Amino acid sequence: MFSTRCYSSMKTSCIIPTHNRRQYVQRAIESAMGQDHPVDEIIVVDDGSCDDTADVVAKRFPQVRLVRTPGVGPGPARNKGVEESTGEILLFLDSDDLWKSYHVESLANLIEDGNEVAYGITRTLDRIHHREFLIPDPQKIIQGFCFSSLTRWCHMVPSSLAVTRRAFERVGGFPGGTLGEDWLFLLNLAALYPFACCDRVITLRFLHTGSLCCRNQWTRMDILSLLGRIEKLVCGQSRCADEDLKRLKDMKVLALERADDWMSIQDWYTDASRKGLV
Repeated sequence: MFSTRCYSSMKTSCIIPTHNRRQYVQRAIESAMGQDHPVDEIIVVDDGSCDDTADVVAKRFPQVRLVRTPGVGPGPARNKGVEESTGEILLFLDSDDLWKSYHVESLANLIEDGNEVAYGITRTLDRIHHREFLIPDPQKIIQGFCFSSLTRWCHMVPSSLAVTRRAFERVGGFPGGTLGEDWLFLLNLAALYPFACCDRVITLRFLHTGSLCCRNQWTRMDILSLLGRIEKLVCGQSRCADEDLKRLKDMKVLALERADDWMSIQDWYTDASRKGLV
């Protein structure tokens, strides 16, 4: 426990996957430890780092539980963290992101109100294009049953998400892959549960050249593969609509035409928005 104060009857767990991010992960941990509503446990999953990330975390944060995985990728690394955790409310924090001090309280309150899934707004600080933007766009905030909306675009990020353990286990956790595992996970959740939204910025996300959503981390074929996985998932759901499938096919055409020019996933989003696909 990081504090003897108790704001919630449900235990909270923070899962931080990391890979070769010794500098970033320290400030991520600090933001998780500095919550107005103290998180009950923090688990860092060092996923096959080649630097001294694990040693730095172990030495500087002895109260944090350190788990190691052999380079399995972000989704399976989060799953391992959940497996090692004990909380009823699961919160995720990518190692290059930061939580606002009211992050846990905001999401835990929504879960305590009876929601299985809750998320908040993320402010992205784009160090590549020197700009800032919000996820979701204020005009595209979604709540309730939002499966169809999530077939259009992944309007949230793991670092702004809270989910109950029972919901996480029911959908089988995050799938593998280095691109879009969060999107697939959210679609699986949205097929079963309504989403609650905290209408305020609770997370800071940093887009940099080492981010998994940047161009040097994926290829056009990776995007096409992801869209194929999404299409397969959507086809297997009763909530599937013909317009959802048509939009995914149009997204594939866009990726074939434009993906080689995208420097980040945000460039994909911008092009898709211009085409009316999101």
